Amino acid sequence: MIRRILRLSLKSIGVLLALLVLALAGFRIAAVLRETETALPAESRMVATPLGGVAVQLAGPADGPPILLVHGTAGWSGFWRGVSAHLAARGWRVIAVDLPPFGYSEHDEAARYDRASQAARLSAVLGGTAGRPAIVVGHSFGAGAVVELALRDPARVRALVLVDAALGALDPAPQDGGLGGWALGQSWIAQPVVSASLTNPMLTGWLFRSLLARREAAAPWIETIRQPMRRQGTTAAYAAWLPALMTPDDGSMSRRSANLARIAVPVSLIWGEADSVTPIAQGESLARLMRARGFARLSGVGHIPHIEDEAGFLAALDAAIGEAR
Repeated sequence: MIRRILRLSLKSIGVLLALLVLALAGFRIAAVLRETETALPAESRMVATPLGGVAVQLAGPADGPPILLVHGTAGWSGFWRGVSAHLAARGWRVIAVDLPPFGYSEHDEAARYDRASQAARLSAVLGGTAGRPAIVVGHSFGAGAVVELALRDPARVRALVLVDAALGALDPAPQDGGLGGWALGQSWIAQPVVSASLTNPMLTGWLFRSLLARREAAAPWIETIRQPMRRQGTTAAYAAWLPALMTPDDGSMSRRSANLARIAVPVSLIWGEADSVTPIAQGESLARLMRARGFARLSGVGHIPHIEDEAGFLAALDAAIGEAR
């Protein structure tokens, strides 16, 4: 009887695994069929860097003081459209980037998506678009790259504005990635998983709303987030980026608290008080460590303030950059 139960259990597990494999294969095939677009949006232009082309959207007078906008995970320059219009109308030269592998920037075949590489891309973009140091705004995952930029190339940065910054654990203990890290490094595993989750249009709305406290604010932006995911090679590029996201320590300067404490440029923070992704306690710790000049807290707002409360965010941003102008 026990043997029979074991045999049935093993068969059931085998059937479930086979169904899972078939489902993942189906998602991956669907991604290949969906990801066919190659054109750059009319409002974007490509800036050459040593690590490949970076797509940017420019706004405002060419001789205006530069301000660089850097998005978070799965975002792109299109997410800043309201912020860009606001800043451009006030005379700023706005440079909104698509930080690869996201948006319309070139995918890196060598998967150089660590913070040092991203900072090098941002430095090259500023070198090609701004004639003087810029105020640099970094949201969520993008904050790691902008802090790294301020540490490695401070001459490019006039001031930092960090928005619900996702800098990860500071001073992480040495460790390997374990089985999960190994799996994410295998394209035959990572690509089907990504196609079933991050680039799956059926989940886009749910994943996006899960980041917000004001979830009704997501509706006008769902198509915006889906738009560049129709690019050729998106799923493969996201899969190649995953190890850079999940590693506890990529050797970047911005993962060391001592380095953050010695940042020389002015730092301001803007944070949603209801953020469940990077809770406000993390912002308070960063504010103390980096001796922030300002810390704006937005009540009832989650992880993406410039979408959830655009008016409140713009007021906080104007205050943060006003001192540095």
